[in-house]
Amino acid sequence: MKIGQLMAAANNQHIEFNPLITSIKPLPLKQVLPVIESSLGCSWKKVFKSIDESRAAASLGQVHHAVLKNGEEVAVKAQYPDIQQAINSEMTLLGMMPEAGPVKQWHFDLDAYRHALKENMDRELDYRCEAKTQALFLQEVELPLLVVPKIVEKLCSEKLLVQSWETGVFLEQAANWPQQDREQIAKTLLSLLLTSLFKTRRLHADPHMGNSYFRYHAEHGVEMVLMDYGCTIDLTEQQSLSLLKLIISTREKLSIQPLRYFAAMGFDIEKLSHIEQRLPMLCSYLFAPFLEDKKFILQQWQLGEKITNLLTDERWWFRSAGPAKLVFIMRAFQGVVQQLECLKVNLNWGEVLLEVLPDELLDKARAYQCPAVHTSEKVVALASLLKVKVVKQGITKAEVDLPAEAVLDLEQFIPEEIQLKLNQSSEIDLKKIIDKVRQSGIAVQPVFEYEDDSGQFHVWLE
Repeated sequence: MKIGQLMAAANNQHIEFNPLITSIKPLPLKQVLPVIESSLGCSWKKVFKSIDESRAAASLGQVHHAVLKNGEEVAVKAQYPDIQQAINSEMTLLGMMPEAGPVKQWHFDLDAYRHALKENMDRELDYRCEAKTQALFLQEVELPLLVVPKIVEKLCSEKLLVQSWETGVFLEQAANWPQQDREQIAKTLLSLLLTSLFKTRRLHADPHMGNSYFRYHAEHGVEMVLMDYGCTIDLTEQQSLSLLKLIISTREKLSIQPLRYFAAMGFDIEKLSHIEQRLPMLCSYLFAPFLEDKKFILQQWQLGEKITNLLTDERWWFRSAGPAKLVFIMRAFQGVVQQLECLKVNLNWGEVLLEVLPDELLDKARAYQCPAVHTSEKVVALASLLKVKVVKQGITKAEVDLPAEAVLDLEQFIPEEIQLKLNQSSEIDLKKIIDKVRQSGIAVQPVFEYEDDSGQFHVWLE
C-alpha cells in the first residue's frame, strides 16, 4: 500500500493506484478492540462513551471516530494486529531485490535506501513518535490557515494515537471550489513546504491527498487540516541552508560552486564531479518555479525532458549521488506539485518564498559558506541567451535571441541552406559542438562561426 501511494503521487497516469490514497476496506471494530484495550490497559468503555466502525483504513492502522466520557469527539488510530511482523517480512523481501540495470550500472546504494525506509517504518510503527512530532508541528508551524489536530497525550501509546476529531473534504472535492478558494489552498500548501524545509527544518514527507482535509472557516477563509505525522524527516541546519542557498543563488544569479552545496546536503562528490560543469544549468531546471517573478505554469516545466537533454545518460550520476533521505524531500516537493495541478492553480513561487521566509533567514542563506570541496572545476558563467546573427556584405540581415538552453536543439534554428553547407564542411561538426556546449553546462562561450562568399553566420552564448 505504501508503494501504491507513492505510485499514485508520481503522476496522473497511475490512476489505478488512486483508491489507495483515501482508504482501503477497514477491519471490523471487534478485531481492533483488543489492540485498543491492550494499549489503554483497561476496557475501552472506561474511557470512551462510544467508538464507531472505521471508515478510514491506512497502511499501518485504521482510524475510528469516538467520543470520550467528557463528550469530546476524538479520532482513534489503532495499529493493525501483528503489523510489525508483516513489515519485517516485507522488508526481508525488499532486501532480496537484485541490483540490476541502472541500479548496478550507476552504483546506487540500495542498502542506504533500505535502511532509510526501514528506519522510517520503525518510527511510523511507534505512535508515540508520531504524537511527539505532531505536537511539535502544532507548536512550531505558524501558518494561519493550517490546522494541526491536538493530541490527547495521556491516551497515546506505541500502538494507539488519540487526537481531536477534525472534519473536511479531500482535495479532489476542494478542487471544484471557486478560484479564490483554490488559490488560498495552493498558497497554504506551498507555504507549509517552505516553512518546513527552511524555518522549522521538520518536514511532513507523506503528502498524498488522503492526508489533508479542507474546510471553510467563517473568519479566516479556507483551512487545511494536516493529518498523519508518521512519515516526517528532520533536516540539519547545513542541509537546509545549503538547499536554500542553491535556490536563492539560482534565482538571483549569484556565482557559486553548486557542487559544494549539493555535497553539504549529502550528495556523493565523486559522482557529481562527472557533471559538475552542468550543475548550474541543472539548478536552473530544478528550481525553475522560483526563478520568475510571475506565476509559474507547471505544465510548461517539462523537468524530466530538460534534464535528459542536458545530462543524457549521465543524469543517473545525479540520481545515484543523492542521499537516501533526499527521496523524502523529493516526495514532499512532488506532492505539492501534484496538489497544485489538481487544484488547477499556478502560483508565483518566488513571491511566496520571500513572503514566508524572514529576511534574516534569506540573508543568512545568501551569506552561508559550506565547507569547501576538492575539485578541479571552476565556477562557470551560466549563459542566459543563445545569440544567432547573420551578416551579408557587412550588413546585419538577421539577429535572433533565444533562451540559452535552445543551443541543445541548435539544428532546429539553423536555416536549411546553412545546414547543407555545414554538412559539407570538414571543420564544423554540429553534433560535436552541441556535445561540447552540453559538457560545459551551457556556459558563456562562442559556439561557432561560419563564413563563405554569401556572408557570415555567428552563434554564441552570453
